[in-house]
Amino acid sequence: MSKRYAAAIAVILAGCAYALVVVVVGDGIFWDTSVPPGREHRAALAIRDNVTPFQKWGTKLFTWGYLKRYYGAAWYFTQAKKGDLEDEFVACLDEALDRYPAVDLYLLAHTNEYVDWVAQLPVERRQRIRFVYNTGCHNLPQGPRWLELGADAYIGHPGVSSSSVFYCFLLRRWTRGGTLDDAITAGNAVADKTFRQYELLTMGRAKADWFIQESTASSFGDTRLRIEDCPQ
Repeated sequence: MSKRYAAAIAVILAGCAYALVVVVVGDGIFWDTSVPPGREHRAALAIRDNVTPFQKWGTKLFTWGYLKRYYGAAWYFTQAKKGDLEDEFVACLDEALDRYPAVDLYLLAHTNEYVDWVAQLPVERRQRIRFVYNTGCHNLPQGPRWLELGADAYIGHPGVSSSSVFYCFLLRRWTRGGTLDDAITAGNAVADKTFRQYELLTMGRAKADWFIQESTASSFGDTRLRIEDCPQ
């Protein structure tokens, strides 16, 4: 078997295993895949920082399908170096805010200051930012600033965040029409369960309580929002 063929098989198996974890270990299969109303009035932007090629591939594979299906327009950026794509991201966000009454941001990156990028935009444009999810470590305190910029809601993590587990279930619940509060609660519950299982798997060497303390997501703003809540 060639190395290239073996690598392709490994990637496929990894993707299948990931899907199995999301469905079986997580919160099950969602049989209703209908798109909540108002799709044409909402848009989303996501940005992934410069990590390993496998992480970049996995993040986009999971995220992009949801954004394309549940939003009227979506853009996905992958940085090649720190600080990369600022002009492109800001220009695209400005266009999205001009065209759509509700724009959601997915900041899929380590500790970051994308908030400074968004602050460059005119005040009246920023009022159309609906919610912001930030995976970055120690980025929870950005919440008040995002609300000051115009976002209706912000979700982040307090410490050294193992956010990938939480993010999977946040996105699944939110795009299916649950409130942000429902999605946060579900995401945190499954993440806690996963951390407990990991502690058992490592025979106590990995401490679930530490992961929970560092990673449990919190929010600022209006978490009663649903994906269909778009100004007309």
